[in-house]
Amino acid sequence: MKIISVLLLSILSLTACDTAHKMSSSHNDEHQHWSYTGEENPANWSHLSEEYKACEGSAQSPININDEAVASLEKGHLLEINYNSSKINIVNNGHTEQFNIDQGNDLIFDGKKYNLKQFHMHSLSEHTINGAHLPLEVHFVNKAEDGTYAVIAVLFEKGKKSSFFTDFLKKLPVSKGVYQDEHLFDIHEILPETKHFYHYKGSFTTPPCTEVVEWIVLKEKMTASKSQLNELRHLLHDNFRPIQAVNTRTIEVQ
Repeated sequence: MKIISVLLLSILSLTACDTAHKMSSSHNDEHQHWSYTGEENPANWSHLSEEYKACEGSAQSPININDEAVASLEKGHLLEINYNSSKINIVNNGHTEQFNIDQGNDLIFDGKKYNLKQFHMHSLSEHTINGAHLPLEVHFVNKAEDGTYAVIAVLFEKGKKSSFFTDFLKKLPVSKGVYQDEHLFDIHEILPETKHFYHYKGSFTTPPCTEVVEWIVLKEKMTASKSQLNELRHLLHDNFRPIQAVNTRTIEVQ
């Protein structure tokens, strides 16, 4: 009887542990999922998981940049962009089209080095200029050794066809998936030549919305044709977070 009782208790204990593990995994998966539409839309991100509580913080991104309210700097920030080339590694993760970048590409901002990890796309633009969205915004995500980030935002307007998108539009996965190619591409193809920019301190524009980002929004815009921008919007499904309050932050321009 004692042996049977011990076995029974062991089985019940294992069953309970297995059930708890499944409930925990299910709970985490449910709360880690987020979206731009439906019940998991940006207004509800901070309620989906404890990990996303920062989404209701006071230094969130994106913001509206009002040219009449920015602070001009006598002594500007030092920005050095050292991007070269990378093999092609595109991931459609269900939220955006993301180009993962090889090591060896970095930027230096105010003497601090950040390594370029990836760039990805938002349509419409996440930041607005004087209250207006642009058709497309590309984010270059750079990470420092201390876990902070510098993100360069490049805004696109309708105009001359983009040679970069001429090369890559047909290679972007239309659903979750990966496209890889050993050939190198020049990262400068998707960057403007001049480097005047707006700067402010903010957050990731997607969960977990952590407020660890030096935002560098380039003033000069890139162009893409109407058909290219329409195709990108169809692929990206309006994946932009609504504008967040500036609060007490200063927006600088140089």
